[in-house]
Amino acid sequence: MSRSIKTIAIRIASTSALAATAFTMVVANPASASPLTDGISATARAEDGNGACAHGGYDGGPNQNSSCANGRTAHAWCADFAGWVWARNGVTGLSTLTDGAASFMAYGKKYGTISNQPHVGDAVVFNYNGSDWAAHVALVTGVSGNTVTITGGNQGGGAGHVSTASTTNWQVGTTLWNQKVSGYVSPAGSSTPSLPNPASLADGTLVKSASGPAVKVLVKGAGLAVAGSDVTPDKYDLGKVVTIDDQAFRSLFSAPPSGTVVHDQAGGADRYVIIGDAALKIGGADWVSGGYNTRADMGVPTSWLKNAAQQTVATGIVVMDQSGTDPSRYIMVAGSALHISGSEWTADKYNEQTLMGVPAEWLKGAVAKPLQSGTVVMNQSGTDSSRYVMVGGTPVGISATEWTSVGFDKLSLMGVPGEWLGSAVTKQVADGTIVKDASGNSATVSVMAGGVAVPLTNADFTGFGYDQRPLDGAPAAWLASATAKAAPANGTMVKSLNDPTVWEIVNGKKRGMAGSEFGAGKRSFDDVVGVGSAFIAKFPTA
Repeated sequence: MSRSIKTIAIRIASTSALAATAFTMVVANPASASPLTDGISATARAEDGNGACAHGGYDGGPNQNSSCANGRTAHAWCADFAGWVWARNGVTGLSTLTDGAASFMAYGKKYGTISNQPHVGDAVVFNYNGSDWAAHVALVTGVSGNTVTITGGNQGGGAGHVSTASTTNWQVGTTLWNQKVSGYVSPAGSSTPSLPNPASLADGTLVKSASGPAVKVLVKGAGLAVAGSDVTPDKYDLGKVVTIDDQAFRSLFSAPPSGTVVHDQAGGADRYVIIGDAALKIGGADWVSGGYNTRADMGVPTSWLKNAAQQTVATGIVVMDQSGTDPSRYIMVAGSALHISGSEWTADKYNEQTLMGVPAEWLKGAVAKPLQSGTVVMNQSGTDSSRYVMVGGTPVGISATEWTSVGFDKLSLMGVPGEWLGSAVTKQVADGTIVKDASGNSATVSVMAGGVAVPLTNADFTGFGYDQRPLDGAPAAWLASATAKAAPANGTMVKSLNDPTVWEIVNGKKRGMAGSEFGAGKRSFDDVVGVGSAFIAKFPTA
């Protein structure tokens, strides 16, 4: 075996009285194949290679927590994965399970299903202390003669992933992959004995719950909602809908696994790749260079795809150019891709996150997209305690008093690469950004022009159409400093509402510009900032 199973040493508090004495093994003959056990095996092995945040995270029994939080591994997740697989196959009694591997032994004691013989579908527990802790849990996904195949989550070192391996050294009490086999726990039963397991159905199958009329189409283990408007153009035959168990129907993922290539079932040339809940359009050049043409191309409901194409890749997802042309790595934050330097890749543990390949054309747009105004950020490394809020594409500092008095501390705080942050804070807030004191203590509205916050009259605010633009809340201390600046940066172009003259600010003076200075390859009128005439009058004519 090339990879060893990662030891998971998380001790949990017991929520029930677990016997401290040695447990009695229930010996059973190897079980024959069944829809339940075959479904467990198929579901588990289909996840090979996935990390903790596949499908948005593994979350099984009602007392288990998701393996993923904010795009990152939430905690040791071997028990979450095993519970998720059992839940997907309708296994009963899952309220006994927690995020701890030992809870599977508690389940076995409760239902009398602990054995020293492996059966397909069993949970195999390692290093159980006889009470409330175990090092790891995985699932038996194959038994052939003396060879047992095991699939588990949070294996392989680092951030962990799902992996499968076979062994002949499976006996209880022996050491397997540096951990002692403590026992095998069979599922107590299934709530869906007479209904097909979704894992056994082919892609493209239409399914519904036994208790409701809603229809989904199966695509790579996910159930995508089929709207009434999809039926005719997508050519879905409602006479071929398969009824499945209600729990299985509800637990179907709402999006196919990341990396799945999809197109509109109704037709069209556009192709997309799924990353989390988002569908990213694949550019023409990316289709071959990114290797997307070698993947299965799945038809999905028109309405579902339209919605997915409008989603942003979740914050915390680490991405790269699928074609490999750009070797850089980026972290997604509020829809923008921020560059991760080589030194930060390991120092800030970005290398422990699942790395997603994305279309090069899409990535260029995400890199160029300014980080959303109002996003609160800090240095991911934690070496800088400063906090910043994004205003017009630039992070501006939040003073300690404003952090709590204004309520910035109530907003989500995003960790960003330190080198990106260090570069971004040196840039001036984009010209034309409309700002206001975030505390609400001042009603003044200003427009940014060359780093200066220029107060606006009501006539200027509406006359220039600024009332149609977003209004960014800025920290009062920073705003006061920006208002007090003597003059805009050299090259800033301004004009007043009732004067057609465009003025360029140079070294604190104004210079009237000629019409010949504008046009293709020259200056653009789009970069001219509308300000009050009193502001322009302050500067002497050059």
